[in-house]
Amino acid sequence: MMFKVKVRVDVIRGNYSKGEEVETMMDSDTFRNCTSSGKGREAVEAAWCNSMFPGADKIRIKSCVKI
Repeated sequence: MMFKVKVRVDVIRGNYSKGEEVETMMDSDTFRNCTSSGKGREAVEAAWCNSMFPGADKIRIKSCVKI
């Protein structure tokens, strides 16, 4: 089941970091990975960096809440 979430991320390009807020749809497994720490969160950050923030070196998920 998919639900709507609001995600706050830091987008890092070189030595520059910018906070962004994104609303998106995700399933419960992705939500669990975003709200935990470790490999699951790192996998989501890597996937989103390539697809949602092209040109970014990396992103850091700061928070993820259901809306």
